[in-house]
Amino acid sequence: MATPGTLLSSLQGLPKLALSYIFKGLDSVNPVESKDERIRMLKRVEFYSVVEAGALGLLSGLILLLFTLWIEAYRGTILESEFWDNVVILGIIIAVGVIITMIELTVMYFLSLRNARIIASLNEQSTSSDDIDEQVMVALVNAGLQTPNNTGEFFGINPRKHMSKWSIALAAFFLKTKVSGSRAIIKMMWKRFAIRVLGRTVSRGALELASLPVFAFWNMLVMRSTIRELRMRSEMPLREDELIEFITMDSTGSTELCLDTIEEHIFCHGDVHPNVERIFKRIHDERVSWNSNVRNRLSKRQHDEFSQSKIELEIRTLIVTMAIDPRSSRKQRKLFKQLKERCENNEIEPYDITHSILNGKPLPNWTSQNM
Repeated sequence: MATPGTLLSSLQGLPKLALSYIFKGLDSVNPVESKDERIRMLKRVEFYSVVEAGALGLLSGLILLLFTLWIEAYRGTILESEFWDNVVILGIIIAVGVIITMIELTVMYFLSLRNARIIASLNEQSTSSDDIDEQVMVALVNAGLQTPNNTGEFFGINPRKHMSKWSIALAAFFLKTKVSGSRAIIKMMWKRFAIRVLGRTVSRGALELASLPVFAFWNMLVMRSTIRELRMRSEMPLREDELIEFITMDSTGSTELCLDTIEEHIFCHGDVHPNVERIFKRIHDERVSWNSNVRNRLSKRQHDEFSQSKIELEIRTLIVTMAIDPRSSRKQRKLFKQLKERCENNEIEPYDITHSILNGKPLPNWTSQNM
């Protein structure tokens, strides 16, 4: 825990501005009366945010379309050379497209931060109290700005220890181009599809007009993913005790295997998600002597030699980590499937935990084979 002044003074640049915006003046917001009302309001925030993002995609695409049609009217009149005239027209269109895209991305980031502010207010997370949850505040800012998770050493764990250099470089490339680059790729794929279906006689204006719903849908998809991430990070302080209890089932002496399983999750993704970090720290407090380098990686061990109770503990830990950090990992899914084959009577999936958290419902009951 830290004071608001200490947290803000420790940050610089855009993160500090974003944190100040998200949490400034939240005391003036009236708290919701019940948990059901809070969940209903959070779902409303999610719905309207997705609609706004779609409308923004339509607007930016329409502006670019109208500009393109307008500048096309001057083709052949700017320069005498037909080749250079076309180059100038194309350059102008690209430059305006870049400007419109940058403005659109800026607005998207603003909407994400505004949504983080609303979610924080609904969950009564504010910098005005004497003691604040520094971790959840920074996590919300990073989610709103879509910054990468921690890839540095974490309790002796090197998240990228088992990742190849090319996969790290590829992940970094996609992180930096996931919005602007993906839009360009989708646009090219859509044009190829439209030309095949409608024929090459379709006009440029009609093709651009038909592309508008694609951009709107993509914006909506990105915003929905961002809002879900914001909600999951904001809900963690409220559901943390339940999740720890679900994993350990009030058992003792199981801390080491829990931490080994969370370590495997970190290795699979190559970073430390804020939600996973919270769970790891809570469990680690019970066993300070845990060391990352004294055992083989969990996925490399012979699980046939594990007792049923240990298998179930691994499964419950994986279910929680995969629920609070819902990014897909092939290696993790494979491990989860292998463990589930030895625990067929329990049908709880990571989605069930995610659904319970986002809908304010109790966590599903775990039925042990040993009962």
